[in-house]
Amino acid sequence: MQSGFRTFAEVIAFAAEREEAARRFYLELARQTTDTFMKQIFMDFAHEEEKHRETLENLETEGLERIFANIINPVNDLALAENAPEISPDADPDFREALLLAMKREDKSHRLYSMLAENSEDHAVSLLFIGLAKEEAHHKLRIERAYKALYGD
Repeated sequence: MQSGFRTFAEVIAFAAEREEAARRFYLELARQTTDTFMKQIFMDFAHEEEKHRETLENLETEGLERIFANIINPVNDLALAENAPEISPDADPDFREALLLAMKREDKSHRLYSMLAENSEDHAVSLLFIGLAKEEAHHKLRIERAYKALYGD
């Protein structure tokens, strides 16, 4: 495997750590904000990332089937994350900025998993990364739709 992963378990562990890092990111944003509504939004994002991590760490046949099923399902891309301005996570973001931060983070994860899928010489690992990339694309799309509904950009 050219991507540096020797086993399927290493891929799962890597993906679980990415989800944990995302959870910590959103918890830190929740800690930084003084707005109670924003704090709850960030806590909700953190909780969702925690569920993703738990799914990966306790991967059963149903979880794998769900990830692999994503491969054949197309995901619309509104391309908002790619065209949005960079937002500093150090600031106390408003709701618009929070959505931008979240969609950009999901986009980066999608791109990472896609790149790993392309570079893997192991077909099973490549398929897993494609499935994970699609999961992240779905998350990004959900955030982009909310952003577009609220701000029309």
